[in-house]
Amino acid sequence: MHSIFALADSVLARRASLSAGVRRGYQAALLSMPLREGPALAPEIPPGMLDALVVAGLLRPSESLDRHYQDAMPGLLAVQLRGAGVAEEPLFSAPLELLRMPRLRAGLEALFSLVARAGVSCTEALGAATPDALVAAHPTLGHLFASCHFGRSMPMLYAYPGDLLPEAWAGRSALDFIEARYVGPLVHELSHLHARDPLLVPAPANMHEGLAAWIGSEAWPAQLWPAPGDEDALPGGAFFAALGGFLAHAIGSEGAIRAQAGLLDLRDALGAPCAEALRLYGWLTFLETGAPHLLSDAFAPGRFWKLIDLHRDPALARELHERLAAPLLAAPPPPGTPLKASWDSFLDSIPWSSLPAWRDAPCAADRALALRAVRALEVRSVLVGLSFRANRCAPPGPLLLDVANAELRAPFEGPDAVGAPPVHPYPPALCAELARAGHAQVEFDPRSLPA
Repeated sequence: MHSIFALADSVLARRASLSAGVRRGYQAALLSMPLREGPALAPEIPPGMLDALVVAGLLRPSESLDRHYQDAMPGLLAVQLRGAGVAEEPLFSAPLELLRMPRLRAGLEALFSLVARAGVSCTEALGAATPDALVAAHPTLGHLFASCHFGRSMPMLYAYPGDLLPEAWAGRSALDFIEARYVGPLVHELSHLHARDPLLVPAPANMHEGLAAWIGSEAWPAQLWPAPGDEDALPGGAFFAALGGFLAHAIGSEGAIRAQAGLLDLRDALGAPCAEALRLYGWLTFLETGAPHLLSDAFAPGRFWKLIDLHRDPALARELHERLAAPLLAAPPPPGTPLKASWDSFLDSIPWSSLPAWRDAPCAADRALALRAVRALEVRSVLVGLSFRANRCAPPGPLLLDVANAELRAPFEGPDAVGAPPVHPYPPALCAELARAGHAQVEFDPRSLPA
């Protein structure tokens, strides 16, 4: 009993320390530079991330982890939101005018509609009842980002100094620059939603990011599938969206949005053993290495697909729990203990043909995932100066579907600039249909699929 009280004290002390640390880091950054007018921010680590950092600090105390989230990240956010005379000022201080920003208006309207159709209050999940009301309450890009899930402690991605060099602006006004480059990132940030119940923010972080990528790309497909000339696609985002898309397949589109909004517990939607296994699997890289990002396997969503689906088979779920989950829950392993390789090997050894999804009748959600797989392989990220860009890039040959392994491959030589591989999971129900027709591999031209 004493150990339980001691653990509770440690958790509360860690939460208090993190909360004080992020406020201190943000304030220190403000004091270190000339300031402009901007959002009056109350720095706070958002739900889900705070819990993850509490656990991380108790399992693997790390000065670098704490410096990253309490000093470096809020410091960069302070520069974006309040720094005077910095590269970020013209972007984040720009007043938003939806009448002059048709792309941003379209993205916001689509996102609000998507959330509302799931029976979720836009006022609670997005901060306003309508896009016009959202922009009226948050009139600049800085104010709007500061209202997002991560906008109180983390800087906005794709808006670092290297992204804002003069050649990136290309002589455009701030509104034109935001219209061209920041609709996708903004819709993504808003797609993290505000959780009604902070304890129900989807975990691990992979799930929360995956759902944000899926929700955002449902509302604004250009963030993953840019048209020629579009600049606001998210490098590597299609792989996170594949995880969110498979979860939406498993619990329904409305269920996925409600889970992201803290209205549905993944333990209820997927079953407690599945939610537990996902949490553990998402932590393995950190437990091995102490990596500060608390994410793993961003570019291997197929293993997460299997991890979710095998829990529909009681025997496989029991085997995974007894061999891998139970020992990990019994006692934290010593630093450096190889963990992820064991889980990966277990998942890789399970043929899709033995999993429940292989026996499912193909449905519209499968066809949507198939199209996403093709699109993911036709977008490649490149490094332009100090900034990453995701562009449409036709593969140098036909795509090849490995039916048994439910993997679609493009004939690129290797990963792109952000590490996204030229292989993507493909819906197992569609693969099973091809297998029953006698196909082991299928070669096809992606141009044969609908746009």
